[in-house]
Amino acid sequence: MKVAKNIDSLNQLKSFALNLSKCLKGNEVILLKGDLAAGKTTFTRFLVSAVDPEAEDQVSSPTFSVMNEYETLRFPVYHIDLYRVKDFDFSDVLGHGLVVVEWAEKMIDVDDYPVIFIDIKIVNENKRVFNIETRNADYLNECLK
Repeated sequence: MKVAKNIDSLNQLKSFALNLSKCLKGNEVILLKGDLAAGKTTFTRFLVSAVDPEAEDQVSSPTFSVMNEYETLRFPVYHIDLYRVKDFDFSDVLGHGLVVVEWAEKMIDVDDYPVIFIDIKIVNENKRVFNIETRNADYLNECLK
């Protein structure tokens, strides 16, 4: 499935993250692409908070640590930043929780796992367009509309 979603405010972004979180099983891979300040980490913070409100304050950019792990009430979330990394071994985290990857410039081959690829385009200071493509994740279609 491919869909474009206009996000005009932080409240809309939070609402989108909340809707998506309701359908997540905890074995998905979310690949985020976008320029600096596009909203990749903010989206991740809202998504983790939607999965477990107690975890929101834990979310920070893993630019220097490469990966942050957040324990939530539903499932672990692995937040990975590939900005400074050319190659990353996903084998230890795939299937063990939700994997969110920032700076995923292309659809990463993760075999049979549900993949959500989100390419975030900056329109202006407040508006973003989320171009979303899924693979092996038809059950998410309703939550991505």
